[in-house]
Amino acid sequence: MNGPLAQVSGFPLLRTKLAPMDRGQQAQLARTALVERLFAARERRLLIVSGPAGYGKSTLLSQFAGRLAASGECVAWLSCDESDSPPERLLRYLIAAIGAVCPGFGSRAMGLLDDQANWPEEALLEALIADLKTLNRPLYLLLDDFHRLRHPFLGKGGRYLLERLPEHVHLVVSTRFGPLFIEDDPVLKASVFWIKAEDLRFSRDEMARYFAEVCALELDDATRKQLGKRCEGWITALHLAALGMRRQSDQARFIADFSGTERTLADYLEEDVLEGLSPPLLAFLEQTSLLDEFSAELCNALTGRRDALDMLLRLQSEQLFVIALDERGEWFRYHPLFGEFLQGRLDKRGDSTNLLRAAARWCESNEQSERAIGYALRARDYPHAADLLERKGAGLIAGNRVYGVLKRLEQVPAEEIREHPVFQIFYAWQLAFEQKYAEAEALIEEVSTRLMQGQGRPMHYGLAELLAAAQVLKALVMLYQDKLESCLKVSRYWLKLAPENQTVFRASLFCVQAAAFGLLGDYGEAARSIARVHENLKEVNSEYLLALTSLIEALICKESGELERGRSIAEAARGRVERVFGANSRVGGPLALAYADLLYEQDRHASILVELPAANTWRDVATPLELFSRGQLVMARTRFFSGDTRQGLGQLDAWLTGLQGSGHERVLALGMGCKVQLLLWQRQLGEAERICLQLARLMEGLPAERYPDACTALALSQARLALSERRPEKAQAVLESSLAGEAAEHQRDRRLRLSLLLAVAYWRKGYLEKAFALFQAHLEDAWSRGYRRAFQDDALWLLPLWEAWKVQEPLRASAWEGLGELLRGQFARLGIDPDTIDENQDVSYREQEILRFVAAGMSNRDIAQAVHLSEATIKWHLHKLFAKMGVRSRTQAVLKGKTLGLISEG
Repeated sequence: MNGPLAQVSGFPLLRTKLAPMDRGQQAQLARTALVERLFAARERRLLIVSGPAGYGKSTLLSQFAGRLAASGECVAWLSCDESDSPPERLLRYLIAAIGAVCPGFGSRAMGLLDDQANWPEEALLEALIADLKTLNRPLYLLLDDFHRLRHPFLGKGGRYLLERLPEHVHLVVSTRFGPLFIEDDPVLKASVFWIKAEDLRFSRDEMARYFAEVCALELDDATRKQLGKRCEGWITALHLAALGMRRQSDQARFIADFSGTERTLADYLEEDVLEGLSPPLLAFLEQTSLLDEFSAELCNALTGRRDALDMLLRLQSEQLFVIALDERGEWFRYHPLFGEFLQGRLDKRGDSTNLLRAAARWCESNEQSERAIGYALRARDYPHAADLLERKGAGLIAGNRVYGVLKRLEQVPAEEIREHPVFQIFYAWQLAFEQKYAEAEALIEEVSTRLMQGQGRPMHYGLAELLAAAQVLKALVMLYQDKLESCLKVSRYWLKLAPENQTVFRASLFCVQAAAFGLLGDYGEAARSIARVHENLKEVNSEYLLALTSLIEALICKESGELERGRSIAEAARGRVERVFGANSRVGGPLALAYADLLYEQDRHASILVELPAANTWRDVATPLELFSRGQLVMARTRFFSGDTRQGLGQLDAWLTGLQGSGHERVLALGMGCKVQLLLWQRQLGEAERICLQLARLMEGLPAERYPDACTALALSQARLALSERRPEKAQAVLESSLAGEAAEHQRDRRLRLSLLLAVAYWRKGYLEKAFALFQAHLEDAWSRGYRRAFQDDALWLLPLWEAWKVQEPLRASAWEGLGELLRGQFARLGIDPDTIDENQDVSYREQEILRFVAAGMSNRDIAQAVHLSEATIKWHLHKLFAKMGVRSRTQAVLKGKTLGLISEG
């Protein structure tokens, strides 16, 4: 032993073990929340902090000791090691630790220890308990690294001590695994306060603070997120990664390559985790590290053992970085860094191909096709993997379980992909997932021709199913490239060929068909296709297809004004998806996008900004850009109308920037229409007019029947701009023309928005009776259907109409006082005074036009020629304009015009 010694009745003890380790100037992250949880539970008889190596147990215990001492409590400390395991030696250390804070403690127990008689351990414990009872104040005895103590009597003695411990004495221990005498006794276990590994892991906020405050490293959110995913909150791994980054010029490359085989991390695991483990246990760890997830039966098949369940339970109880994946404790995985470290050790011992093949065979025989294919590919057993894919691939696609296979295909040599048509089919899915649509379509054509012409091996039933699945992918690829007519042509062709018993294939094609009809605005046909999907799904259980069907149904309900029904469909589907695929899955993401759109319309969007960013990060082969546009628009509008106008507009602009190019016209139009609306709320009329003109140019060459949503977006933008410019006659003409083509049952949502603005146009033209009748009819219908945002987002134009209606028809309007409050509330959130919204409304459209020419530096004569008026008329308009704006010069008028949004800053 090194270090200063203490004496307990002549027995030498290390004094440094009787206090927390002195870390000198070494910075630590304060675990305030955990310390406070321990402090709140300090009256418990036993408090346990347990977790794997390197999870900060000792640091937390030290900080808790400081918190207790600061509150005036009596705190004794003992750092345990394996040499302290003999009961007599441990007892002497306990007496020394307590005696350090309670002088003279332990006379009874020391008397027995110093006696020449060989007293039994129970007698020694009784003496210690008697000594503890003499203490006249509460005592907290903290035992760090309790797991290092190994002695047969510890279990029995620990239970004996804990059952008889005086009420004013409290034990606090840190350990890698729970004391066995606690685990085996449910009564004692229920009385313990426990901080476990999941509590000790650094949260995202703690990780950010740790790097900034302790490591003095400035990392961006993406880097911290990547490290957090790799380390899963494991503190030592984060610390070693930080040390490594300090020595690297390319930090991004270091983090990308950081793994369990990194030298400092591997040394730590070798010395601090594996040291002392038996050879059989080490062999078990190395062999099973090849498995992504494992059960006892799979481990037995892989290792040739019969006691894998006992081994797994031991690994779990000793916190050797094994994580349970289900409540029944049947499936497990290793911490990714620990698993990589073990695989590194295994690779040094030789080829692991036979182990991977054994795993593939077991998974195949136990109906775990995705895992079997993955292990066969890792073993480079490509014929076996291809055979499995041919037989099971269609089911994987139908269940949305292709992503693990696609990831493995990245490592397959190009010549092997060309050799096996099934690999080409799945590689086409990968290309589609990467949005390389043209390449995916070409590859599907090539492999389809090859199979249909009988090239390669004979096509059995499983491969025929995959060929059918490839046609679904082809239809999807056309859908995402906005080749909607071609998409419908392909789906119709293959639906004619497909026999009635190919229900999954037929349901998939009808689902794609419904999406194409929806994008074309033909929601009646979309609904009929959805009905055919349901007919086919009666014969087969596919939660994935049910989820996609529910998504399209929810969007149809949105367009037809059935918000509650759509929300109910989406919520039921989300519940099923969470049960089958988990809370955070690729299937749930698209549903969240559709669901958020419905929630937003009903003004129930408190959770939208929490859910949507995560949903927008999932890109699924079956999730088109059209659907993501809904999520982006909802997020931008939610932020803007909740008062964060700058972030809302910034997010919208960032999204619009990435939508340039062919195939994005529809969603680009929706985004531009949204921007016009937001700019008008900010009274930037000049900028809004510029965007509106861009939108009109975008739509010039597009057929209206193919882009109904975009046409409606243009009509609404032109009407809002015209109303803001005091040109109700233009707004009326645009809106009436658009409404003439929106008579179908499934176009209720669009009719509502167009009709509300048309009522404003009628009112501004003086058609009061017509305006109020139209407004009231649509108000009653929409309100009963759950619409709220359609009114709030257009409050800039609807509030003046509401106020006028209230004056003209007070009795009818009195029943809708809540609507008035809703509209005024929107003004309040944006910090706008409703009484000032007409500040620039007296400026006529002609005067705004002349002001823009003035801002361009044109003379009165040039302006007169441009607008075909006399120079005297221009001077008269400018005289009136200066009076309205309260200015005296052209320069002042331009500056004031920019302030009021009458002309663009550009």
